[in-house]
Amino acid sequence: MNAAGMRKAAVYLASLHPTDRRWLLAQLPVASAQQLRALAEEAEPLVRAMPESLHTLLAEQDQHDAIEVPTPDLLIGAINTLDEPWAARMIAGAARDHAEIYLAACFRQRAIGIRSELMTLPQKFPAALAQCLAEELSLMANQAEAASA
Repeated sequence: MNAAGMRKAAVYLASLHPTDRRWLLAQLPVASAQQLRALAEEAEPLVRAMPESLHTLLAEQDQHDAIEVPTPDLLIGAINTLDEPWAARMIAGAARDHAEIYLAACFRQRAIGIRSELMTLPQKFPAALAQCLAEELSLMANQAEAASA
């Protein structure tokens, strides 16, 4: 677990009843549990003094950097260069809300294959992976635009 994740977990643990905290820590590997226990003990007075900060911190966990999606023509051009499984992953990670735009623009068989692949993928990718896919999609779109200019 990275340092930010460790701190967030410690703050969350500090907000729990001591019995629940002990149970959760017992489920973890010993080294992680020791680190989290120490951090949670440190954070507990702060969580008690400012309980609203816990909600703010945990709410930030769900917010991701806005993912910039290329314009539809560039998106279509970039994704067309990928095979169906990769096209589905790129759409799912970086442009899920643009899936129908892309699927409507491609051949029926390809659309069926990509839609089928999309059904097997998680609804939400990890933030870092989604950001990486978005950056790659933008790079591909920019390269396609430069090649056509």
